[in-house]
Order: sequence, then structure tokens, then C-alpha cells
Amino acid sequence: MSFTETLVILVVAMIVLGPKKLPSAARKVGHWMGMLRRASDEFKRQVMSMDQQLDDRLNAAAGDLDALAPTDEELAKQVNDTLDEVEAALGAPPDHSPDDDWDAEPVPGGLPPDPPPSAPEPPEPAPPPREEAPRPRSLGLSPTPKAPAKEAPRG
Repeated sequence: MSFTETLVILVVAMIVLGPKKLPSAARKVGHWMGMLRRASDEFKRQVMSMDQQLDDRLNAAAGDLDALAPTDEELAKQVNDTLDEVEAALGAPPDHSPDDDWDAEPVPGGLPPDPPPSAPEPPEPAPPPREEAPRPRSLGLSPTPKAPAKEAPRG
């Protein structure tokens, strides 16, 4: 609050409460403000304590997971061992591949030639225009005067 706002509040309080009741009212307001501030600080402290406990538990769980997970060196060794087993099962790879010869002659016959371009298909003819259906006649829903009802013969 600015100084002007505080001054206006003090003047209004002086007018409403009077000079005799103003000091006791100010003490009560100060007492309640102090209680509110202490409650707010206690709440903040509890939330921060819970947050710290959660962080500690999370860090402990992360440490446990790190202990269970293999290191990069262990994973690399497992991959290399597996590759060695696969190579032993399949036999030695060939020393030379035809793909290694960049200067090799093309295979006789090569790829089949591309087919000649076909003529474009003519566009489909446009559908004939639709004929409009005749408009329905009035269903007699407009207000019309009613004929007097005939009385049934008594007899």
C-alpha cells in the first residue's frame, strides 16, 4: 500500500472508531495479523518439509534403479559377445562381395526398359443435369374458417 492509501484508511478508522477505541482496535488487528502470519509460515514450513521428504525418497529410488541397470561398458560387452556368437553360428562372412567392385560391368540384359507412356484417358462425361421435382401443392395447413358443426338428430 502506498502512503496515501494508508493515510486514508487511518483517517476513516479515526472517524468511525473515535480516538478512545482506535488503540484497542489497532492492537486486535495486529494480534490477528500476527496469528495469520504465523499460521502461514507454519503451512509453508510443512509443505517444504513434505517436498524435501519426497525429493529424498525419489533420489533414493533413482539410486536403487541405477544400481540395477547395467553400465554402458557391460552393455557393450554383452552386445559384442552376442555378435561373436551369431558370427560363429553363421560362419565367417565372405571375404569379397560383388558390391565391393565399383568398376564392375553391368549385368547383361540390365533392367527392362521403361514402358512407353500411355495416352491419357479421356475425361468422364459430365452427368446429365438433374430435373427438378415438381413442387408439392398446399397441404391445407393454412388457417381457414370452420364450417358450423351439424347437430346429430335426436331420436
